[in-house]
Amino acid sequence: MSGFKHILTSDVSIWTGDPDCDAAHAALLNGLEGLGTSFIGPTEVITVSQRGNLGEYTAFHIARAGRFSAMEKFAQNALQPLSGISGSGLDLTYVYFDAVSDDKDLLFIQEVKTTGAPNLNYFNRLTSDYKKLFSTSLSFTLQTRIQCLANSFELERNNDLFAERVQRLSATTPKECTRVRLMPTGVHDLGAGSPVPKMVAIRSSIAAFGWSVKAIEPWAIGLTDLDNRLLRLARGQT
Repeated sequence: MSGFKHILTSDVSIWTGDPDCDAAHAALLNGLEGLGTSFIGPTEVITVSQRGNLGEYTAFHIARAGRFSAMEKFAQNALQPLSGISGSGLDLTYVYFDAVSDDKDLLFIQEVKTTGAPNLNYFNRLTSDYKKLFSTSLSFTLQTRIQCLANSFELERNNDLFAERVQRLSATTPKECTRVRLMPTGVHDLGAGSPVPKMVAIRSSIAAFGWSVKAIEPWAIGLTDLDNRLLRLARGQT
């Protein structure tokens, strides 16, 4: 069990602890232990990068326990959340390869921001993350990142067919990306701010780049006492 429950409000996926946030915390900690995570010391504090990585780990934990469980997954930072650095690639990526028709293949791109601040303004950076997919900086474009996925399928996973199929999901404009789904995700302190209106506004901002609104599926993940929870998770504490 993931330790989280889900409701859909204004097309925003809202995730909270099930039956409470302590249960979610226990599930996250169990998952970190399963990864063989090297926790920080009992008096150490977590870095900004580690906080962000733990936010990505939380989103990945939820995703792989649900509809993305059988998909091909890429989650570098989430699998090493307490490393001293955060990779510059896409936060989380899931690829669905249809068993019957290549035309039904899908690519899901999940960018994650984490904040314990009373307001949720930090989530606005999600808009910039998705803007980079069609920016002038070639290292961050969708085409470049899909090529990285193709290389991984071919060279690391020994699957030339998937390498070929994932390359077909690219396009030259957001409007043409009919088989790409964006999942802007905010991890926040439960009860802080107004996550649904914030994520709806972020979806609108991303859509302004040319993406179909239907291709954007925002998430908001709320946990009580978030800053303290992240610190306890980093220390391996309940």
